[in-house]
Amino acid sequence: MSAAWQQFTATVWQIVSESALWVMASLVAGGLVHEFLPSSRFRELLNRKGQTAMLGAILSGAVLPICSCGVIPLAVSLYRSGVRLGPVMAFAAATPIINPAAVMLSLALLGPQITMAYVILGLVLPYLLGLIVERWGTTPGEGSAAVIPACCSDTRACEPTGTPEPRIGLVPRIAAGLRWGMVELGPTIAFYMTLGVLLAGLIAVFLPPTWVDSYLREGSGTALLAAGVLGASIYVCAVAHIPLVASLLATGAAPGITIVFLVTGTATNLPELVALYNTLGKRTVVLYACSLIAGAMLAGVIVNAWLLPGFEPAFDPVRSLDLLDAGERLQPTAGGLVNLLSIVALVTLAGVGSWRWVAARIRRRRTAGRSGDSCCSG
Repeated sequence: MSAAWQQFTATVWQIVSESALWVMASLVAGGLVHEFLPSSRFRELLNRKGQTAMLGAILSGAVLPICSCGVIPLAVSLYRSGVRLGPVMAFAAATPIINPAAVMLSLALLGPQITMAYVILGLVLPYLLGLIVERWGTTPGEGSAAVIPACCSDTRACEPTGTPEPRIGLVPRIAAGLRWGMVELGPTIAFYMTLGVLLAGLIAVFLPPTWVDSYLREGSGTALLAAGVLGASIYVCAVAHIPLVASLLATGAAPGITIVFLVTGTATNLPELVALYNTLGKRTVVLYACSLIAGAMLAGVIVNAWLLPGFEPAFDPVRSLDLLDAGERLQPTAGGLVNLLSIVALVTLAGVGSWRWVAARIRRRRTAGRSGDSCCSG
């Protein structure tokens, strides 16, 4: 029992400590996006018809070194600022999959062939996911989120008046954006992330270590599906997971398995899926997750059968060390104090979000009880 508890707490701590800084940075960026995007040209780019919006979202996401948990506030704020669902989900998928540091580390540890397949899939799959979600996805209160104006949470400030509103200065707008990101969006995102983190901890406890060795070293369809589901469930950083994939590849894992795990492992995880499920809707998240796993599996089959049959890893140790150093320099890092403050802030927001959730349930029960009493008295 103590070993299982240690495994659970270690997994939860790893996810929180690795993602806290990115989540807080994304909440700040998300608040500023929500405040300034409605009047910016970037929104016009992401809302254009045809291919421009998808390509802009994918290329914008590919240069940002943000993990799959950290991208949640940005994706939600983009959608609530009026950006179409397709580009939003393409951005959410491309951002954690591809970034310069991950590509450099992949070259160092996985070789050019695997890296080329990884980069191509990391660009093509978000585009296809965006098309699928935009065509068949729906969101709660669809049509209303896109027209939410960029104002404060006080609804009276959003009501039209007979006189034009005075021009607001830059500093008050920045403050309003930060308030929206931290006070309005932050507790909700942190609460749903908490649920996903706890689920990820339970998976780490109950998933037998031998299961990974037994299934991920095969090239069968079952192994590809297992790699896809496992990758989509657990949290792995876009850079930190590459050594794990390299170790599997070096011990005989099929190259298609590494491609599936590279993409699904970084593109999403349970904390992200739970948060998006409760903000963008069930159908959208199911489409997103299933399409991601199916697309990665198809790519894995193609890599195993046609692109890299009989693949044998061969690495140059000196060149790999040089690329590892370059990749680490490209990956932003923060000091221990900054990371600790980010963890405290994220846990605080999760506590506020949990309290809001409990308080909302209590209010609903009281309202339902009063309604039932009035009906009975009549």
